[in-house]
Amino acid sequence: MHLTLPPLFSIALILGFGIIFARLANLIKLPSVTGYIILGILIGPYILSLVSKDILSSSSFITTMVLTVIAYSLGPSFKIKEFRKKGKSVIFISIGEVLGAFIIVTLGIWLIGGVALNTAMLIGAIAPATDPAAIILVAKEYRAKGEVTDTLLRVVAIDDAWGIMLFAIVLALYDVISGASGSAQMFKELLKAVIEIVGSMGIGITIGIVFKLFIRFIKTKSQLVVFVFFGIFLAGGTADMLHLSPLLSGMALGATVANLINSKRMFNILEGIDAPLYILFFVLAGATLNLSNMLTPGIIALIYVFTRLPGEMLGAFLGAKISKASDMVKKYLGLALAPQAGVAIGLAIIVAHKSQAAGSLILATIIVTTVIYELFGPVLVKIALEKAGEITK
Repeated sequence: MHLTLPPLFSIALILGFGIIFARLANLIKLPSVTGYIILGILIGPYILSLVSKDILSSSSFITTMVLTVIAYSLGPSFKIKEFRKKGKSVIFISIGEVLGAFIIVTLGIWLIGGVALNTAMLIGAIAPATDPAAIILVAKEYRAKGEVTDTLLRVVAIDDAWGIMLFAIVLALYDVISGASGSAQMFKELLKAVIEIVGSMGIGITIGIVFKLFIRFIKTKSQLVVFVFFGIFLAGGTADMLHLSPLLSGMALGATVANLINSKRMFNILEGIDAPLYILFFVLAGATLNLSNMLTPGIIALIYVFTRLPGEMLGAFLGAKISKASDMVKKYLGLALAPQAGVAIGLAIIVAHKSQAAGSLILATIIVTTVIYELFGPVLVKIALEKAGEITK
């Protein structure tokens, strides 16, 4: 028999035990993120069921909110002055890791798994999606500083944009190959992806310009906190309402604010305030993971697990080599791209709505592999930053 706890008590439970599990994770040299996810699995509906159903039903909203905040916080990584120095590496590495994961996963599932090429391509197109929340929180927790960390944060901020475009192209090709649609439908899908990216970023840029006009009226710290969160939620909420990407809108807002206002307080104001949001986000992410799915992962899921990260690492390495990045970036950045979560599941759900046959296989595969990458991904991020010598904590 499971307890039925009220929402506020569930939140108290999540935050209180979140601190404890973070400390326990740290004691065995694991990132706090891993502790939060393990806590979520334990108190989630599949084991102890200590999380209110109202909270679980709100997990999608909390995910959107936190990802938008995280995306905004990446703004300083896109200062034009800094981006001119490292922008070439970021572009090449991000495109490289997206194509690397796509190609290697597709080939593995097609040639080894015996899956039809168009279905294998769809699974491969989901592979490049990363979990920026986990990567950023690990970097923050260990106060990572250096070229690898700086480049990593810029890469994870834009690789989902490339991933969305690639996924849209492959999804359109899938319909054409299967005979479900013609070239006109393919063009429509590609146009839809471009509109999503341009529209999402346009929202963030517009709100950032409005920020510039009104910031002079903000006089106190408390007003600034409200003003910043107002902008973040307005950007994410507008994008969500228009079925665009809150993640890209938040990133564009942060980049615009960083370049137009150029004030560290616009980002430092989030420190401490965002901590409870991060805990809620990752504990709920763990609570929604059903470990029983891992008992029968199947050959496709195993192939995906053992080809996705090598593909990302190879692609990132080649991108770094072409752009003449440092040896440290070449060696270690790819390993730090391991975490994968919400974006991948979201893309898999889109496929499930499009094609029942391919969708059920793909969704089952991504759910299983997400459990693995969410648990072990943050640990690999820590190892990569440690090897690069950039952990200062």
